[in-house]
Amino acid sequence: MAGQNKDSGDRTEKPTSKRLRDARRDGDVHKSRELTSTALVLVWLLMVMMGMPMIRVRLNGLFETVMEGIHQPFDQALHNVGWLAGEVFLLLTVPLLLCAAAIGVVVEFLQVGPVFAPKKIKPDASRMNPTEGIKRLFSQENLVEVIKALAKSSLLIGLFVWVLLALLGQFVKLPYAPPQAMGEALWIAVKRLATGVIFVFFFVSVLDAFYQRHAYTKKMMMSRRDIKQESKENEGDPMIKSRRRQLHQEWSQQNTLAGVRKASVVVTNPTHLAIAIRYEQGEDDLPVIVAKGEGHEAALIRQAAEEAGVPIMRNVSLARGLYEKVEVDEFLPGEFFEAVAELLRWAESIRESREGR
Repeated sequence: MAGQNKDSGDRTEKPTSKRLRDARRDGDVHKSRELTSTALVLVWLLMVMMGMPMIRVRLNGLFETVMEGIHQPFDQALHNVGWLAGEVFLLLTVPLLLCAAAIGVVVEFLQVGPVFAPKKIKPDASRMNPTEGIKRLFSQENLVEVIKALAKSSLLIGLFVWVLLALLGQFVKLPYAPPQAMGEALWIAVKRLATGVIFVFFFVSVLDAFYQRHAYTKKMMMSRRDIKQESKENEGDPMIKSRRRQLHQEWSQQNTLAGVRKASVVVTNPTHLAIAIRYEQGEDDLPVIVAKGEGHEAALIRQAAEEAGVPIMRNVSLARGLYEKVEVDEFLPGEFFEAVAELLRWAESIRESREGR
């Protein structure tokens, strides 16, 4: 545990793209709920202002129906007022609710983009744990939410008081003004309050967006050990990679030495380079390079050729030319035909002499 705590306090490196991708796959992304709230408030206010004539007509009709119901039987008045009140309620609230859902989806999408995280939907037993619930209750995230709520409440209360004090002189004169003056005064107060509310929400949402980005980056920070572990997972354990390279080299050497044992002749430089050439009349159309090497590999080729009885000749210029211009399993180009033909004739004479012909 001490090691874990020490490592968690040593997260000084920025998150890698893989860590961010994994977090996004799990649904862990940064977003500001305040931006969504601000967009909702702004759209609602715009809808109310644009629909105010229709709202006024509907409310006036409902008020007239209620007044007419006073002189009607109770059952009839209840039926008329109830149906009209339900119709007005749905007409005024359903568009706002549908718009809220659409705006919420659009704003969330613009903030985080397309995210599909089934892990967020799966039941989590830790959420049912009272201890974990208490920890989340007093977490830094909840503390920040409380501070934001207090800040917004304080700003909204201050805004209400400021508008009330600014219009208090006009409200005092309303009892002596024409009836339509009350509606105008209330409309002025509503517009000022709406403008102030939008400003407050926008101010808080901008601060919250910067904080959420900072908090998310801090949460995703990694230690050097995390980066090394991720590098191992991406590229493989260095020890395993080294072992694989070693096995590949051994396999390549075995194939090379097997080709040398079937070669017709080996030409050397004399110690730095070694090239094995094979030509079997009736089997090969042209001489072909079956192996070549430099340094240690050249020594292995010479050793394998000596063990297999393959003739070895020292020819510096030919060895250099073949090593630089011809790859393994390639036929010889025309510029080397004459020199290699003499080399093969010499090798054939060596084999014949060994066989006592």
